[in-house]
Amino acid sequence: MFSWKEFEKTKNILMQDSSYQESSGQHHITVRPVNLLRWVELAGEDLGFLTLVEIAGVDLLQDKNSQYRFRLSYHFLNMGAHQRFNLHVCFNPEETIPSIVGIFSNADWMEREQWELLGINFNRDMKSIILPRGQDIFPYRKNKNVAEWPLETAQAVPKLKFNPNKSEKPYPEESYIWKNYPLYSPQAKGLFEWKACFDNGKLVDSIVDIGFYHQGLESVLASADWIKALFLVDKINFGSSPHYAVAWAKTFEDLQRVKIPERAQAIRIVGLELTRIAEHLTIMHEMCFALEFNEHRLFLNAREKIYELLEKYCGHRLGLGMIRIGGVREDLPPGWIVEYQTVFNMLVKVLKTIHRSLISRSDFREDLSSSRVSAQTALQWGLSGPAMRACGLNFDLRKSQPFYFYRDIDFDVPVGIHGSAYERYLIRFEEIFQSLRIITQVIDNLPMGEVINPDWGKDYLTQLAELKKIDLTKDWHYTGLESPNGESGFLIMLNKESEFARVKIKTPSFPLVQALPLLLNNVSEKLLIPSLVSLGIRSTELDR
Repeated sequence: MFSWKEFEKTKNILMQDSSYQESSGQHHITVRPVNLLRWVELAGEDLGFLTLVEIAGVDLLQDKNSQYRFRLSYHFLNMGAHQRFNLHVCFNPEETIPSIVGIFSNADWMEREQWELLGINFNRDMKSIILPRGQDIFPYRKNKNVAEWPLETAQAVPKLKFNPNKSEKPYPEESYIWKNYPLYSPQAKGLFEWKACFDNGKLVDSIVDIGFYHQGLESVLASADWIKALFLVDKINFGSSPHYAVAWAKTFEDLQRVKIPERAQAIRIVGLELTRIAEHLTIMHEMCFALEFNEHRLFLNAREKIYELLEKYCGHRLGLGMIRIGGVREDLPPGWIVEYQTVFNMLVKVLKTIHRSLISRSDFREDLSSSRVSAQTALQWGLSGPAMRACGLNFDLRKSQPFYFYRDIDFDVPVGIHGSAYERYLIRFEEIFQSLRIITQVIDNLPMGEVINPDWGKDYLTQLAELKKIDLTKDWHYTGLESPNGESGFLIMLNKESEFARVKIKTPSFPLVQALPLLLNNVSEKLLIPSLVSLGIRSTELDR
């Protein structure tokens, strides 16, 4: 859990730099490119910030008070001390930024993303991951050129190497077989184009192409106001929409110190945990469906009960539109708690029966245990959520940085050992029961009172007029929550008019796809789909 005592220890070290600032319980240091690597090494090796969460860049062309054109922000996490560190780099277009891929492997895609969106020069070769190859529009620059995207041809699978000397053992590549899975093939699940390399039928390497759903959501959010954006962030992942909505609302509420009524806090927790259960049930259904197990129908039936509870509360089966700045849209309807208790009793019995049936099958246990991931790999590639905890890392944002009533609720964090798809299933199964445990405690102690702060429970035009009067702190602000598949949140920078200069969406799917060759290593082609769906990757979370 976050400790101010530990925070002060780190603060005393960082304050030796004159640029140090503290904001919302996070550390901020501003440096020039020449000092970037030194600070990254100091943060990781000496201060324990071993996880690179996100990199976000912004074009400051319209900021007349800024000495430099660009600003890159590196957001780090210390899992042991539960602290966050923001390292900001200021520079001009002609300068080159040192790459930190040698220190943090997951920085690869993050740096490539900033290169293709802003045209930032890093001291290494870059390839596009989202936008068409060869483009020079750099859409997030303030003075970008509006032009047609260049046409690009499909990338061929890599060529295999052969050993010409027949008297020696052949190269391993001689037994490799590359297969190309198009976007809507069963193996790719509509997530990405996938080139997979198999050695004797087992996956040893893969190349993924994302960017097919690019709608410029971050740019759209930056052009909206706080209230409009609240309805847009619901669509980042329909399966866990309240998590993104709460993260967005909480960013503003923390900056402005908006007081949330206790009853609204409790209802938010109920909504978060219900959607967590629904998302876990969806993934468990997908795993069983891919394995052709009949239990997948039972998971769908159980999920239907959760959807009915959400629909009776907010009118939407996926929890859309339930969050408002300052609280929630409405109170729990009469009789809703009684219906939840009925669903609770049903879920406990049904899920235990399904679980016993599945784990009694040796093919289910053994098939999903073929690929193992170490805790070191999970840290190195910035994994979070069930995929990280299955590797043996005991970290959950609801425990490390609790908000609302999470610090007072008694629940456990399930942890695995080997990081296999089977352990990811076990983690999700146990988290369902922990979420039910959380909801039951909240409902048993449900506070009375309002469900929205009276100052914010007004019509849109009135709230918008009040928003324009508010002067917020001008800097980067990060808010992250523990969503069903990992850490989700927003890294936001405001300009002097308290408008958005940059909005960066943090999703768990992005690092999962980047680490896919390691997460699915040694998986047979037959088990590719169940192992892939166990990660909980969502196509809309790959959008930018």
